[in-house]
Amino acid sequence: RAPGLAATLYGSMVAEDERPAGAWHAEWEPLRELLRLVAGIARNAAELVEGLRVNADAMRDHLALTHGLIVSERLAVELAPVLGRARAKELLTRAAERAVAERRPLVDVLDEEPELKELDLVELTDPTRYTGSAGALTDRALERT
Repeated sequence: RAPGLAATLYGSMVAEDERPAGAWHAEWEPLRELLRLVAGIARNAAELVEGLRVNADAMRDHLALTHGLIVSERLAVELAPVLGRARAKELLTRAAERAVAERRPLVDVLDEEPELKELDLVELTDPTRYTGSAGALTDRALERT
């Protein structure tokens, strides 16, 4: 409903200079309805988040379910300048397949690769130390406000 109401208000703005002054109250109903919807949404959102609690142990357990595969994007980004993009992709694909097949952590499989001996694989495969593009996305969102 909100997009339709917003479209009505937006459409009314276009006609502002093309209608008589007495018609300005045409936006009242859609504006009132839109404000009512937004207030309800805000109330519901506040109610939803008020009971949220961070369970660090459960989060850690969930991150561990992938045995390190969750950080493959980070590894691809970090390894590409060192090995070249194609070689990094090939190595990561093979290592990920082995990690899954052998039910081993990705870091242990990667540790066996001679090409990676100089890298701090423990740090690179720690999901708690990687937020991906979250920082850039947050900055972009804040610039819009």
